[in-house]
Amino acid sequence: MLKNIKNYYIPETIEKACALTAADNARNVVLAGGTHLGVIEDSSIDGLVDLKKLSLAGIKHSDNKICIGSMTTIQQILKNSQMKCSSGKLLIKCASRVGSTLLRNSITLGGNCTAVFPWSDFPPAMLVLNAQFVLSNGKSERIISADDFYKTRPTDVLKKGEILSEIRIPEGTKGSGISFHKVSKTKNDFSLITVAVTMKISSDSTVEDVKIALNAVTKKPSRCTAAEEMLKGKKADEKLFAEAACKAAEGIDFTSDFRASREYRQEVLPVYLRRCLTEAAEMAKGG
Repeated sequence: MLKNIKNYYIPETIEKACALTAADNARNVVLAGGTHLGVIEDSSIDGLVDLKKLSLAGIKHSDNKICIGSMTTIQQILKNSQMKCSSGKLLIKCASRVGSTLLRNSITLGGNCTAVFPWSDFPPAMLVLNAQFVLSNGKSERIISADDFYKTRPTDVLKKGEILSEIRIPEGTKGSGISFHKVSKTKNDFSLITVAVTMKISSDSTVEDVKIALNAVTKKPSRCTAAEEMLKGKKADEKLFAEAACKAAEGIDFTSDFRASREYRQEVLPVYLRRCLTEAAEMAKGG
């Protein structure tokens, strides 16, 4: 919890917001949805930079991409009627599993993707959808791929004085299949296991492309590249998916907490991953 807040800023431009976070003599933190600030324990932070007036909320489709402002709430994504492409369907599935309606109206996509916790729902989806993150310092922008954004922690990727302004996601091609599954004790509880999958299958049922990403079972979102390579170029069937699911579990440093043990996650992950691969394949064949 932030106990020493003395200053509260509501900048009206990205330039001013970035300047406030870049100042050497200030210890300011960005306020978006604000749901993660309650778990931060940093007594040196004394200022909040509220982004609500920066016009960073909204969803548009441009050049076969879904462009989502970082201040867009999860509820806005869930209720958007234009999410009809395969990528949009994955975003909707993911959004539907984020907390309660009250929380979805507070949590922003930018916050969920940047202030990453093991139970964060959207980072695995961003990884399999080849998302691009637009980082602004108020004067220029740079674009970071999801793979690079999650190599370490997003807060390490963001330079001092930079703000995540937009997420751009390819819409996906015809014949693409998706799946997203979150295992939790209750509908609104934090995730024990999160799996996201995208898959493209040729007319002869060969897996042309596949991406698998996980969270909650590890300390940070990650791709299952070994399992992906195992699947590519092979005929899609249940036996192959079961083998790939087991392959994905190999080498993972499973986490353990009061919700689920390391052994539980290790045992259950292949089951849900196999189901996700099957669901994505069925959708791809039907598309």
